[in-house]
Parts: sequence; structure tokens; C-alpha cells
Amino acid sequence: MLVKLLACDYDGTLASEDRIAPAVLAALERARAAGVALVLVSGRTFFDLTRVCDRLELFDVVVAENGAVLYVPAAGVLRDQAPPPPPRLLAELARRGIPYERGRVVVGTPRAAEAQVRAVLDALGLDMDVVPNRGRLMLLPPGVSKGSGLRQVIRDLRLSFHDVLGIGDAENDLSLLDACGFTACPADAIPALQARVDWVLSGPDGDACAQAITGGILDGAVPVPASPRHRVQIGWSAATARPVTVPARGVDVLVQGDPLSGKSWLAGVLVERLAGARYSVCVVDPEGDYQILARLPGMTATEVRGEASLDRVLAPIEADPTASVVADLSTLPHASKVRAVEGLLTRIQRLRARTGRPHWTILDEAHYSLHPDGVREDALADGAKGICVCTYRASWLRRPLLARMDVLLLARTTAAEELAFLRTAFAGWPGIERIVALLPDLPRGQFARLDAPPAADGPLTFVPVPRETAHVRHLTKYTDAVVAPERRFVFRRPDGRPIREADNLSSFQQAVAEVEDTVLTAHAGRGDFSRWVLGVFSDRELGTQLRKIESRWGRGEIGDLREAIARAVASRYGEDGLR
Repeated sequence: MLVKLLACDYDGTLASEDRIAPAVLAALERARAAGVALVLVSGRTFFDLTRVCDRLELFDVVVAENGAVLYVPAAGVLRDQAPPPPPRLLAELARRGIPYERGRVVVGTPRAAEAQVRAVLDALGLDMDVVPNRGRLMLLPPGVSKGSGLRQVIRDLRLSFHDVLGIGDAENDLSLLDACGFTACPADAIPALQARVDWVLSGPDGDACAQAITGGILDGAVPVPASPRHRVQIGWSAATARPVTVPARGVDVLVQGDPLSGKSWLAGVLVERLAGARYSVCVVDPEGDYQILARLPGMTATEVRGEASLDRVLAPIEADPTASVVADLSTLPHASKVRAVEGLLTRIQRLRARTGRPHWTILDEAHYSLHPDGVREDALADGAKGICVCTYRASWLRRPLLARMDVLLLARTTAAEELAFLRTAFAGWPGIERIVALLPDLPRGQFARLDAPPAADGPLTFVPVPRETAHVRHLTKYTDAVVAPERRFVFRRPDGRPIREADNLSSFQQAVAEVEDTVLTAHAGRGDFSRWVLGVFSDRELGTQLRKIESRWGRGEIGDLREAIARAVASRYGEDGLR
């Protein structure tokens, strides 16, 4: 996990007996020098905080008064997030002899006086939140909390909450932790926090924070994959129907399977689930299989035609921490695709270093660009986790790339050389022999998962969750509606003689099943099928799939052209709509 912001409570977390120890200050300075934004989040009144902490300038932003006041030390800007306390509240507290401390917004009282304080609020008809903080109570306008103040800071800094590590120790820190993608607490935190966080640090208060910085943030060892909160569901076990999940951060994933085995479809499931959890994803799409994902909220698709297009692809992610993008390279020649992939990976590295985004890069048809003679090695040199590579030839990929994989998602694989390679490349993974033995007979629509280290439920086969962007099947529009004579598809023999016409997709599908092989191969070699579907029906999804089949046929990667075309059309519009 790449932590871009560290948000820490003050008392009992960073500080002990009002002061931050020199060793803790040194760790904070190291984090800031490494580019981590620092935010101090405290329940103390702003002016009391200035009294006890003489190093406020070390922080990018100070969230004081339990989220009610924001202070930017470098600019000297102080912003109240709510109105000051009502004078009649203060007067009544004083009249009843209830001691209190007033801030710009917050009012603090002893926790022992809670019953009296609530009686005052009821008597005055005031709607205020009463927030416990160890031995104190804080009275605040409704909705004001450490979490609300921190969320405002995260928005102001244009960061993703997934890249924020929050550390606290008391009841009022629960809202702080709710605003963070990853959470921790010192070993002496209250039990409720220890049960809530992802990471219980060893040691108390400031020592624990220093450990989080030197033993996690700076060396990239924040233990995200171990946290059950940071997983996304991709399916159900084929044997038990239990949910099948993968880590949402801190891992690299290999998706391997035969052509037309469903691996790109499964990768689409992963993208949908990550985007739905507000992770930022960049899909590098060499063959146009992922355009449909642009229907998802926050997802943008860009057709890459040159260098200027590459510069535009990542702009939505830079502007919006929750944005995701598809880079469609399908119109580029093969050599240009490799250079485009290289350019995108290089840009992603630079953007990640500045913003932490995109959290994931999904690269389809990876064997065409990540082989030893493909993109430059330094395009993936940062080693940051969060890459998913999809391929039907894992044996072509660079060995250092395969060595960093943490999760295997495997579809039906029948090529003997690929099965042998998987056994060898992942020989140290428990369960690899069992999984590889299953792959040749794995039914279409099922997949196998294997993790290193092994997941609690071990290697298993699963069926994926439904896709949100399932193909839209315009049955009557495209399958049965007759097109004008001049727009029909004319099947011709290699010598040019016409032998048959198709006036809709149903008749096209029937003709594909019946014409001679030489007719099919001649049309596929010229790209006639994809050109007709794109030009007549404007169906980009089917047209792109047919263009992919035509290209693969030309490269000798598809054994049965007739079956591949039939499956593509049936998958797009459904078997029933083509009868």
C-alpha cells in the first residue's frame, strides 16, 4: 500500500503527557520528507492544542476540536467547520455549576457530569452530539466529528481515502478511522478500537506511531492484504457457494486461460468490483474488449490514436480520486500498441508517485507487450503492487513479472506447454499441481483461484459474480430486423463469386454455420465480418470482438474460426435470439 496521508490523533497516540517525544518527531519528519502528507486530528480546543504542541508547523493540516476547526500552518489559515457554541448553553452550564472548557466550536465537560449535561440540553431544547473521549465529554453540532473534518481535508488535498492511514486510541477516534482506507491503533488503545482496526501496533502512543512510519509506511510494509476489510468478492465457491474474494490492495494478479475461455470477462468482474469500492482503476485494453465498462459510474473510455491520446487517458484519474479509465488501443497497429502500453505504464508510474492513483492497472493480452522484447523493463520498475495481467500465454511473460504475482485466477487452459509452464513457474505454491490438473477440463464459466501465501479456504474453483455491464441484447433490433439490400452481407468465394446473402444477424449466423471454410477464411483475412457489423449495426462490442477473432485467426491462434464467430455472436445476443 502506498500511504499518501497519515492522520494521527494527538493525546495517547502521538503524544504522551501532552508532548511528542523526539524520536516520534524524527519519524514524522522522515515521513514528510518522503512525500507523506501529515494531518494532526485532535479533540482539544484549537488554542489548547497550540499550547501543548509546539510543532504544529510539521503538519500539513491540523484538525482540532474533534473536527470542528481546520488549520493550515503553512498558510496560517484557520477555518471553523461549524458555528460557535450557543451562549445560553454556556450560561446554563455555569448556572448549574458544571465546569466546562470552551473552544471556537466545541464545549468540553467532565465525563462524570454526563447526566447533568444531557439534562441541560433537554431543558434548552438543544440538538447537540455528546461525544465521549476517555474522561471527557465533547458537545458539538450534529454531524461534526473527527471523521467529518478529516474527510474535508482529504477532499481539499484531492486524495483517495484508500491511501490514508489513520491512527487513534479512544472512542472519539472511531469516526476518524471510518474516514480512512486503512486503520491502526497503539497497543494500549481502548478495546473497541483494537477490535475495529486493521493493524494493532506494538507499543504505546508515540512509539507505536513511530513504528507505523518506520516499519510500514516508509518501507511499503503496511499489511493490507491480511485485512479482511480490504477484499472484494469476485464469485462463489463451486463446491460450497461461499463467497470467493481477492485482496483489493497490496497484491499482483495473473489471469490465465485459453482464448475465449472467459478470462477477459473475469477481469471485467474484478474491475467492476474495484470501481464499485471506489478504487481507481486503469484498464489497458489492446483489443477493445472493455469499452462497455464506460457504462459504470465514474468510468471513462478513451480511444488511443497517438501520443496526445495517451496524455488524455489519465486526466480523469488525476482530477478525481474515485475515477477509473479504459485506454482502448484497438485501432492501433500491433507495434504501436506495444509503444502505447509502454507510454501508459510510464505515465501511471509518475502519477502514482504523486497521487497514489490509479490503485490498479489491468493489462489485457499482456503476452503481446510484457515479453522480454516488449516494453522497457523500467516501465514496471517501481515494483508497486496493484497490477493484474491477463493472458493466454503466461510462458511469454517476463520472469521477474511472474515472480511478483500473489494471486492466480485461472480459466480453462488446454495447451500442454502452458500447463507445464504454470507447474514450473509456480512450483513453490501449495496446491499448484492440483489446480493445474483441473484446468484442461474446467467448464466454461468456472475459474480456479490460488494465493501465495495460501488463503484460508485454500485453492478452489468458483463461479463469478454477475457482471454489472453484461452485454445488452437488442434481439429484435439486430437479430431479426431486415436491413436494406445494399447493406446485406454478401458471402463470396475466394474468386469473388457471390453465393449467399445475410440480411440480419440470424441469417448471418446461419450462413457462417453452412458456407465452405474457404469462404470464411477469405472474409476473415480481409476483416469483412467486423467491418460489416460496425458499419451496418454500429455495434462496437460485437464488431470489436469479431475484429479480435479475425486478427487471431490470421496469427494462427484460433483453431476453429466458425465456432469462434458463432460463439461471439451468441454471447452478444443470446442463443435464443438467434434462432
